Amino acid sequence: MKSNTPMRDLAVLLHETSSLMKRRFEHVARPCGLTLLQWRALRWLNDNGPVRQRALVEALEATPMTISDMADRMEKADLITRGTDPKDSRAKLLQITPTGLEKLEEMRLTANVVFEEITAGLSAEDVAAVRHGLSRIKENLGGN
Repeated sequence: MKSNTPMRDLAVLLHETSSLMKRRFEHVARPCGLTLLQWRALRWLNDNGPVRQRALVEALEATPMTISDMADRMEKADLITRGTDPKDSRAKLLQITPTGLEKLEEMRLTANVVFEEITAGLSAEDVAAVRHGLSRIKENLGGN
């Protein structure tokens, strides 16, 4: 039986591209004093907050301990506040602070430069086709 080389090549290319993009964003985020996970957390909290810490665990697909440790560091840096949920005293509510908003804006400007790097030489149609294909693959794998 012949293996499906084009699909295997696509899977390898997706994995390698994802790793390279992650590494590039981590490199860009470092001078701003953020990890990639912290950057993603700020963006998610800005779009969805205030939220329970558990929601952030699920949204970022991280362990509760990882998010708890990250939230400790982000709270100390005044990027987020962490308080008790008035509906459940056992749950923690996370919310982005004005300092966190400033850091998020700094990261957005930096990210735009990286996005331009990533899409250099691609037409709008190319970008749309990649987005469409990746969205379909994600759906096929059970992602939202």
